[in-house]
Amino acid sequence: MKPPGPDAAGAKRAQPSSRIVGVVLAGGEGRRLGGNKAVLRLPGSRPGEPGPTLVDWAVTRLAAIERVGEVVIAASDFGAELGPVDPGLRVSVAPDGPGSGPAAGVLGAVRSRPGHRLLVLACDLPLVPVDLLGDLAASDAELAPAATDPRDPRSMNPTCALWAPPALERLAARIEGGDNRLYPLTRCAALRVEPVAAGRYGDPEDILLNVNTAADWERARRLVERESARRSRCGGG
Repeated sequence: MKPPGPDAAGAKRAQPSSRIVGVVLAGGEGRRLGGNKAVLRLPGSRPGEPGPTLVDWAVTRLAAIERVGEVVIAASDFGAELGPVDPGLRVSVAPDGPGSGPAAGVLGAVRSRPGHRLLVLACDLPLVPVDLLGDLAASDAELAPAATDPRDPRSMNPTCALWAPPALERLAARIEGGDNRLYPLTRCAALRVEPVAAGRYGDPEDILLNVNTAADWERARRLVERESARRSRCGGG
């Protein structure tokens, strides 16, 4: 697999006229982990050195996508300090919208940037490669989720996805009706849903690893450390 490194921010980005806004979902309470997932730190490039927080990591990856002109952190109570970001990229924080969970974060971003396509990435998906995000951003679908198995809607992850206005409008209507779930929209016949296979970039179960428990977090750390060691042996950054 090829998880992104902090140097990904050096990649070329789109001009400010881009209609895609990167959105980091960072509002999870992390009850099963005993604290805010957004401020957990990944391993550094050297043993014993603290690495980026999960939010910094997500911002850096979205900043590497050519079509992303700015990044919004969707978390109304986000108070942690962000690490260095290319000064040419606007990074801001948006309050949650209506509803709860990830849906509230997505709609908060919609309210702050109406009419835009959103490239959504949950901060608790720390192994999503930049190349996968770039292919999501290039999609012209109304909803393009990453998927471990593109044939199975249940494997599609709407928290790692490109959301176009038609899908966002349907999400708003669902939330107004009291349904805060994102996943049913991956099976919505009225939307053009085109999943992108995570398996094109490595082991899909690793790439879409969702950090919810201490065991998940340890697995994610081991995978990041393994990839950092591989890049070091190969002379990579």
